[in-house]
Amino acid sequence: MPDFSFNKGERLTGYKSISALFQSGRGLNVPPFRFIYLPASGEPVPVRTAITVPKRLFRKAVERNLLKRRIREAYRQQKSAIYKQLSQKEIAIHLVIQYQHREILPYHVLAEALQKGLDQLMSELTG
Repeated sequence: MPDFSFNKGERLTGYKSISALFQSGRGLNVPPFRFIYLPASGEPVPVRTAITVPKRLFRKAVERNLLKRRIREAYRQQKSAIYKQLSQKEIAIHLVIQYQHREILPYHVLAEALQKGLDQLMSELTG
């Protein structure tokens, strides 16, 4: 049975790792998201993820938090396939999922776009 958790060990934290990701990571645009990733080594999990919603697009924290909750839920439900593929190839990455749309989209639209983006990311990583 797939693991649907998104615990603390799977979250990307720390100024050094996040700034390194933004400086030298590779990007992939799948509207309404931008995926920024960087290969990592010595990680206990295949993917460590951070989710961001820019303050310049959504001034109210309530709106940013709503979007982050929706994205986190969609990612949590779809991450098992990514973990399985990356574990088989013995690849570990750091990943930032950045929301770039100016409107709050419904959950099902976010989930479909996230699935499409994660599929493209996997095809790019596994070659």
